[in-house]
Amino acid sequence: MNKISIAKGEKTPPFILFAGILSMALSLPGCFHSDSNDSSSTVQNLPPTADAGVDQSAKEQESVTLVGSGTDSDGTVISYAWQQTSGTEVLLSDASSATATFFAPMVKSSADLVFQLTVTDDQGATASDTLTVNVLSTYDGVNGGRLYDKFWAQDPTGTGFTLNNSNLSTQEQLDGIISNGDFFRCKQCHGWDGLGRDGAYSNRAPNTGRPNVADLDLTSVITRYSEQELFAAIKADSANRRDIDTDLSTYDPTENSVVGDQMPNYSMILTDEQIWDLVKFFALEAVDTSQVYDLTLGAGTYPDRDRTFSNIGKDGDAANGDILFANTCKDCHGADGTAFMIDGGKYSVGGHVRAKPYEDILKVKFGHPGSIMGPQLTDNNDIIDLFKALANADNYPDVPPGGAGEGINGGRLYDKFWASDPTGTGFTLANSNLNSQAELDNIMAFGDFFRCKQCHGWDRLGREGAYSDRAPKTSRPNVADLDLAALVESYDLQQLFIALKTGTATRRDIATDLSTYDPNGDTTVGDQMPNLSQIFTDAQIWQLVRFLKEEAVDTTQLYDITLDDGFYPNRGRTFSNIGKDGNKANGDVIFAQNCAGCHGVDGTSIMVDGGEFTVGAHFRAKPYEDQHKVKFGNPGTIMGAVLAESSTSDIKDLYKALADTTKYPDSAPAALDGAALFVANCGSCHTGNGLGSGFSDKTGRTAAEIAAAIASVGAMSGLSSLTSEEIQAIADALAPTP
Repeated sequence: MNKISIAKGEKTPPFILFAGILSMALSLPGCFHSDSNDSSSTVQNLPPTADAGVDQSAKEQESVTLVGSGTDSDGTVISYAWQQTSGTEVLLSDASSATATFFAPMVKSSADLVFQLTVTDDQGATASDTLTVNVLSTYDGVNGGRLYDKFWAQDPTGTGFTLNNSNLSTQEQLDGIISNGDFFRCKQCHGWDGLGRDGAYSNRAPNTGRPNVADLDLTSVITRYSEQELFAAIKADSANRRDIDTDLSTYDPTENSVVGDQMPNYSMILTDEQIWDLVKFFALEAVDTSQVYDLTLGAGTYPDRDRTFSNIGKDGDAANGDILFANTCKDCHGADGTAFMIDGGKYSVGGHVRAKPYEDILKVKFGHPGSIMGPQLTDNNDIIDLFKALANADNYPDVPPGGAGEGINGGRLYDKFWASDPTGTGFTLANSNLNSQAELDNIMAFGDFFRCKQCHGWDRLGREGAYSDRAPKTSRPNVADLDLAALVESYDLQQLFIALKTGTATRRDIATDLSTYDPNGDTTVGDQMPNLSQIFTDAQIWQLVRFLKEEAVDTTQLYDITLDDGFYPNRGRTFSNIGKDGNKANGDVIFAQNCAGCHGVDGTSIMVDGGEFTVGAHFRAKPYEDQHKVKFGNPGTIMGAVLAESSTSDIKDLYKALADTTKYPDSAPAALDGAALFVANCGSCHTGNGLGSGFSDKTGRTAAEIAAAIASVGAMSGLSSLTSEEIQAIADALAPTP
């Protein structure tokens, strides 16, 4: 359309005004036009573009930067928003800017984290893009579990901690840590379960060699800390830390425990990598013990608060646990877990899991640092299944099953353990815990200081039994003021094993010089129980246990003992009612079958105890000793365990028979004079070896021939009153002279 120009100051003509209005009308939509022919001229907004950047990889706890960007061709980008869409959750910093950061989390194995960047333009349009960060498994949480236990442990299953691989400066610092180990072990202060005083260590009292258990639930604290915060807390928290050179020899839990109870300054001990291993253990590998068993705490406060463990293995699969045990544990510990006893030989595997489940969780998963046991199971569900199986005391008993004769040999060990064949105990330098022949020689030279029967008596009653008058001398210690028989009744097999092997009282070292023992002076050391762990193998201690619990004879069933007034060692005693209500006739049969062959039909053929007693006299004078010897033998002599398979009732019957002084006299009868018997009874008719005045020489006749003649020749019937012993004496007199 042509433009119309109007000069300034002129009036617009009417036709021109109309033309202008018409022109304007034609240019407006809807005026003189149909809707179908209308076209819009509105401009559409174009969306922005987003770029999250290229995929990355990062090590655990490394700072990761996400650099994104956004563009808008017809406007501007006004906001950015990062969000994580998969993988272990992290805390994003500056998530509303183009550049965000985070610390790569701990992962059990390499894992991907996916992040999405969303950009928004000035018209509200958005666009998104993603990138992946692959986090590499850098630190070792399983090793962190070993560091938590005993970080300085060396191979075969150590932690990698050495003087050169640590923050220590000197060997003296390492030696100091090792010698004061419990002041540096995480598990000592926080417990195997991490629950401190409110867990399994509720009753673990401090002593001069270990600090108090922490009044802190570490498992709860960990949930409130980020991994970075936990690292900082371990390495250099704001709380006071104990310098590693602190003198701990003066630690007194009752008077001055402050410094000893402080957390050590781990920045002086562990490298950053080792601390990160610990963090990873806490974050990913530590087992929640409440998933494995129930803990019930008793009344009271630490360290006098009892605890019990129940429901071990909870709802685990015992059948799978049996398979796991067979595949993982059987080769070392045996099919029932008793072949290799643990914790100083005190427990079977099953017994230990039932007594100390909190400890075994760590050892099964992380190994036992410094021993041959490495990590066994990595999956927590497998551990639960294993514990469920081991909760079965029938399949996995507390103690080894007793083998044939174990308790009987234990009785011989109780008497004289070093005795050799013909009826020894199997104890030798090679089959013992002794280190040298000199140690064995010292034991034999001072035997009574090592014999159980010397301190506790054959009857195990100590000073209140048959040894009430057995005074000490330079070659033997005092008798114990302890009723061992009663004490044994109060212990189960496992408790008795522990008491014999280690106990709680001070034990005498086997190398102690006993030549200066003076019963009238200082008897303390000589009267101490020897350190049996230096002498016996675990198997031999178990034999002693089985003797005491299963085979030892209750002497109160055999005879009565009456103690006089007074005190040890000047207290007389008498024995009466020998054999009590036993069956004498059965006792005679037992003697004839088991004893007469050596001792004669009346027990006088071999005098015993240095030739001082007949068998009957010895039983009546020392019944406490003979019950032991007839059942367990006399180690080092030809007398074996004659009545090993017999009951106490049979032994009582034997005692009842031997109480008869007529049949089993105190002394041997006078020797028979066969020559005189021949002359008196046969000499008028016969001669022999120059004896007699008769007409028929009977030199060389045997006892059997003489007895047959008496029975068959009528003229000799008057000799039927001769005993078999007298006939034998006559035969001996007629024996041809060489």
